[in-house]
Amino acid sequence: AHPQALVHEHIYTIYGNGEILLENRIQTDANLPILPRVGLTMTLPPGFEQLTWFGRGPHENYRDRQEGAAIGRYSGTVDEQYVPYIMPQENGNKTDVRWLALTNEAGLGLLAAGLEPLEFSVAHYTAGDLYAARHTHELQRREEVVLNLDMQQMGLGGASCGPSTLAPYVIVAGSFSFDVRLRPFLTSTVDPAYLAREALPELDGSLA
Repeated sequence: AHPQALVHEHIYTIYGNGEILLENRIQTDANLPILPRVGLTMTLPPGFEQLTWFGRGPHENYRDRQEGAAIGRYSGTVDEQYVPYIMPQENGNKTDVRWLALTNEAGLGLLAAGLEPLEFSVAHYTAGDLYAARHTHELQRREEVVLNLDMQQMGLGGASCGPSTLAPYVIVAGSFSFDVRLRPFLTSTVDPAYLAREALPELDGSLA
């Protein structure tokens, strides 16, 4: 039997206050080539257009392109995060992110925070949509919101017109572990920054 190239184990802990701790344990075959990213992709219903985050910004940034992207609190719409390269490709990433929140017009929100800083991107396109299109005008905008939560993504390098990604910014196959907190909230009652600073509830049943 051939060994599995990638095994991704999810461990969900659901707390009585509605928070979910999602633990991720990933094992990849050592013979795999350099990995483009390690993380999760999830889809939110239409309407979650307002984005706020605490991390590097306000423009896109990657592990090897962080100059000028200061750590701070930023906000905008999902559509505003898209960078319209002539040929659609990976875009809009943010690094060193402590937390992010997506909210809708009704004030319902989703907070995502890593126990360690994460990278993320949001869009109305999947990675497959970007890969399939040769020009931006060929993209078909999805109503739902695609959220990528990454432990890390490799640097961009300059392979299209220069050197490839430098060694410190590539991801070598191996074992990975990262944890993500997910929490629903109402913008009328709490600031997501406050929730992100809260300690995880004790697992003693007191909040069940």
